[in-house]
Amino acid sequence: MKILGDGGIEMEKIKDLVAERRTYSNTEDTHSHSYAQLILPLHGQLFIHAGAQELLVDHETLFFLPPKCAHTFHSIVRNEFLILDIPHFMLNKSALCNWGYSWRLNNQWKGIRYLILNEIDQKPINQTALKELYPYISFYLLQDQQPRSISYIHEHYNEKISLQKLASLEHYNRSYYSDWFLKQTGKFPSTYIQEVRLNKAKELLLNTDLPILHIAIQVGFEHQSSLTRLFQKYEGISPRQFREKTGF
Repeated sequence: MKILGDGGIEMEKIKDLVAERRTYSNTEDTHSHSYAQLILPLHGQLFIHAGAQELLVDHETLFFLPPKCAHTFHSIVRNEFLILDIPHFMLNKSALCNWGYSWRLNNQWKGIRYLILNEIDQKPINQTALKELYPYISFYLLQDQQPRSISYIHEHYNEKISLQKLASLEHYNRSYYSDWFLKQTGKFPSTYIQEVRLNKAKELLLNTDLPILHIAIQVGFEHQSSLTRLFQKYEGISPRQFREKTGF
């Protein structure tokens, strides 16, 4: 590493994709680098502290670490991970300004893992084939980058959603999570949930003849009056008036 004029340290740079199997010790290591990493489990567990996140990467989890993100990691069990180092210039801008993403290792990512392993197990490694895989990998990186808690809201808007539950999905504490959520969406979690419920109620009012009470229950309210207050707050009219206005 090179020392910069301001006393900082120039982080290691890479010019090409690097994929390899790696293992980690029980000694905590803290560093950052100018390239991103996609961490795919093979076996064992890896503890990672990145920004405000503290998480365990195991056989059901993968993690994307953006460039220039200081992180601490260690493992207390035998382990092996498939690591893809990605040069910063190959990344979409949305991947450059966060503390990373974790999500479940679904069948799609298991297939990607298999393809990468197949290439790196060739001797010598077919670097061209690995590059040709990257657009496919990048597509799913972008697709899966919606934060887990926001996806959860859209999938469970009709249920009671606690701030603690949302924070735990991102591996944040509650106080940090609210600030993080505001930066991500421009709204506080409670406001975002209300707007998701409001938009779903609008769809039901426009496209069904369901009674308003039933619509209120379907979008997560126990009483019709709660939905009415929501419409009055954001639309200035009642759900019934909204339906009449739109001509159902």
